[in-house]
Amino acid sequence: MKSKKALFVNSEIGKLKKVLMHRPGKEIENLTPELMEQLLFDDIPFLEVAQKEHDVFVKMLEIKGV
Repeated sequence: MKSKKALFVNSEIGKLKKVLMHRPGKEIENLTPELMEQLLFDDIPFLEVAQKEHDVFVKMLEIKGV
């Protein structure tokens, strides 16, 4: 029997040590109006814009040492 490790978070504002990121790709083009509401999108995102915004966010995290 495998032991289960509990997830423990002691701060919501602590320093990030690792971040898993995924650059938006062709999957953005598969969003339908029904899915957009579920995923909390206000409008269908444009792939090029989403990728640029993602790249800026990644750069900001890198500058902060994440």
